[in-house]
Amino acid sequence: MGLRTATSTSTGLAFAALQYLAAAGLVTYVAGDSAWISIGVAGLLALVAWGFFGELNGMFPTAAAIRRYMSGAMDDRVALSVTFTYLTTIVLVVAADAFIVGAALTRALGVPSGLTALWTAVLLALAVMSNLRGVKVAGWVQDIATALVLAATIVVSVVALARSGHPLVTPLNPLGGHGTNLVESIALGVFLYSAFEWVTTNAEEVRRPEHVHRAMLLAVIILFGACALMTTALGHVLSRGQLLSATPQLYLGSKAFGGAGIWLMAAVTAVTAVNTFNGGFVTASRFMYATAREGSLPPLFSRLNDRAVPWVPVLALGIASFVLAVVVQVVGGAGWQVLVAVGATLEAMIYAVAAFCVLRLRARMPDHHRPFRVRVVMPLAGVGIAVFGTLALVSSVTVANRLNPAPLVVIAVVGAASGWYVVSVVPKLRAAEEARRAARTRRRPSRPAGGTAGPS
Repeated sequence: MGLRTATSTSTGLAFAALQYLAAAGLVTYVAGDSAWISIGVAGLLALVAWGFFGELNGMFPTAAAIRRYMSGAMDDRVALSVTFTYLTTIVLVVAADAFIVGAALTRALGVPSGLTALWTAVLLALAVMSNLRGVKVAGWVQDIATALVLAATIVVSVVALARSGHPLVTPLNPLGGHGTNLVESIALGVFLYSAFEWVTTNAEEVRRPEHVHRAMLLAVIILFGACALMTTALGHVLSRGQLLSATPQLYLGSKAFGGAGIWLMAAVTAVTAVNTFNGGFVTASRFMYATAREGSLPPLFSRLNDRAVPWVPVLALGIASFVLAVVVQVVGGAGWQVLVAVGATLEAMIYAVAAFCVLRLRARMPDHHRPFRVRVVMPLAGVGIAVFGTLALVSSVTVANRLNPAPLVVIAVVGAASGWYVVSVVPKLRAAEEARRAARTRRRPSRPAGGTAGPS
């Protein structure tokens, strides 16, 4: 990967179809056309997280970096349990996004809702096939998809604003008539940047190590520009009912280009699926490969195809995402909202964990090489732990702006399952891996002293 592909991966992982729903929901919490302020504050928090992940990835530039720095900062079993719980974020976000995309296509085409699963299967299959072709093919897909989604969203937003026929309303006053809802809008704004750090799992596939932290910085800047413009357009031209619908992006397209705009944004929504699925599979599969390589997952997950792709993790991610997307469709609207809350909670949690790890490793590994360092680490780490920890706590008991413990229950179940796996299964896997390595060493023929040459 070059810097361009690393940037498109970081940006594309965050800019999913769920982005439109979260952005539209954010608009309802602030006055007038001032949602961009919440986006900016959230962007500053994302920059704090960028600093933590930039330093940690620089210390451990590997697909298993999250394992390395968490193991250095806390008990290894706790670190591995947190890691497996965090890994579920990718599958949950992909599954929720798959449902949203399928529902948008079904509505745009005016076909029976039963076909939603078909669109989901086709788009997931495309992402799986592009990944199996190798990182270069997947990278090209990611570059093109991310560029198309961002360009179309920006153009539609600008045209919708230009055709509205009236000026912006209180663009600098987010508190007018809304009070403390500004805090909730900032929390949603943080979700718009979430997943940009997943690109760190591609640390072994970038041309230069510094591409990773530079790509994350560029992604935050790009996301701020696109999301600030989009939320301003959504708040300016849509009604409250349209903002709270499952397809606000289709209404925005209609305001810009009429019926053609609906089709355009339906197509863009489909591309966001390929974008998110493709990027999610690239990052998660490499992490699963690295974890299997160390003996914490079955060795099957460390197998590579002839294009150096860990094909078993890619297939497993595709199947798991499809199954969860179908479950969400059966459950209905509450299902994807719970998954979004779970994803937001786990993202905020890992940001707080990253802040803790930076602080702890500064004390435990003061002499470790750090090509990228966080400035004024003590106050920033304290702010990161407090702010992201609070956001994680709030998100875990909130669904669609209502008190609901469902996300906390889901995370508790996943965490308990991860802990059981680490305590009961991982020791057996590691023992079996050590036995295999010992057997290979015994079978290896010894070289005669002096090293005589064999027949030519």
